[in-house]
Amino acid sequence: MNLELRSIDKTNFYEICQLKVAQHQLNHVDSNAISLAEANFMSFPWFKGIYSDNNPIGFVLVNADTVSDKFELWRFMIDKSQQSKGYGRLAIDLLKSALVNEFGISALYTSVVVGSDSPQGFYENCGFVSTGRLVEGREIELCLSL
Repeated sequence: MNLELRSIDKTNFYEICQLKVAQHQLNHVDSNAISLAEANFMSFPWFKGIYSDNNPIGFVLVNADTVSDKFELWRFMIDKSQQSKGYGRLAIDLLKSALVNEFGISALYTSVVVGSDSPQGFYENCGFVSTGRLVEGREIELCLSL
């Protein structure tokens, strides 16, 4: 399994936007098109396509705030046709390595809505732990120490 993170540009933008999460995950992650549009309004966007054997399978968006030194995983998705194959955990490992190599970070944060079909268990299986903080009053913050 050859997994890699790739820059997104005009040559692969559309194929990344065509990736979709499973129906029951729609309330937990925005579309890649919305996420890429939002990145234009972020101060510190860092985003990549996730590829397996030269095929797009996912997307990641991080708010890479080098001023406050807080790095937040805003979007992470694996296409519905590629889920349950181990790609998610491998992609998180690639993400950790990329952020450590590029920025020297020591922690990565994310937040999740608690409830049925929440990705909380996935993130905890990847090593994230709850900080005890609420984000926007309804999401719990998770942190991965690197």
